[in-house]
Amino acid sequence: MVRITSPARRLASVALALSSILLAATPVSSANPATVDRAGPIDTVLAVRADDDFPVGSLMRATCASSKFVTRPDGTGIEKLHCKLSSEPVMIPEFQGSPPSRAFTNRGGPCVWTSDYWFAKNGSIVMAESFSYVVTPTGRVNITAEYPAEPLVCE
Repeated sequence: MVRITSPARRLASVALALSSILLAATPVSSANPATVDRAGPIDTVLAVRADDDFPVGSLMRATCASSKFVTRPDGTGIEKLHCKLSSEPVMIPEFQGSPPSRAFTNRGGPCVWTSDYWFAKNGSIVMAESFSYVVTPTGRVNITAEYPAEPLVCE
């Protein structure tokens, strides 16, 4: 049995016990810190509307100053692009769209969006787990795509 005789010693023991508990309960920080990288400039093609006759009159090119890719400590990633619609036509003339009259939002799940960052960086095709973007009537485009730690295998 330990006998604590002074209030200072008692306070020191309680502080030591509490700090031990806090250290045990605090998660260890990851050995892999988040990283941020950019690639660009980037040209991309995206939908500016999604009507019943898609893709007719629905696609436009956009130019992005860069793509920012953040790799999180757990290996997942997020890609952000800020772009402007281009007057450069798409490959198939009947698919050429025009800026929307109201903001157009598009989003989707796994195996729909291909990373512009990775394609610009090393030519690889990396599929997003999810994506969303908004195209404004002034031609501004903001894109966000999420990527899992392990690359998706898409059919």
